Amino acid sequence: MLSLYTIIFLVFTVCHADNCIDKFCPPGTFCDERPGPCVKPPCRTILACLPIEANGCARMECKAPQVCVERVRPCIGRSCKEIATCETPNTCAAVVCPPSLKCKVENGVPTCKKHIPPTRGIIGKAVLDEKQFQEE
Repeated sequence: MLSLYTIIFLVFTVCHADNCIDKFCPPGTFCDERPGPCVKPPCRTILACLPIEANGCARMECKAPQVCVERVRPCIGRSCKEIATCETPNTCAAVVCPPSLKCKVENGVPTCKKHIPPTRGIIGKAVLDEKQFQEE
């Protein structure tokens, strides 16, 4: 149950902004984006620092045989919002790999493997000048 201090704190930490990427929240809380009150779209997002107990799988239950998986939404603070989803066990959807790794199923077991994205994936539709790589 939320204490009076927490409720007052939440009211004062709510602010109008676009996203939680560069919003700092105090320890024990995380930033959450909520749709703001709006008469006519486009509507602004309201950011709130919520107690960590409300983050990720803490308040979500999955029906068997699925399991709850948390994926962190990038932010600048230490406690970022965790997006919870229900996934089938023993699949890559149920595995969260570090940023430099990618899940691959080998012999029926999902594992995180080193992944180096191709240059085209990093620079999008831009084209490299091949002349810069040729020796003169």
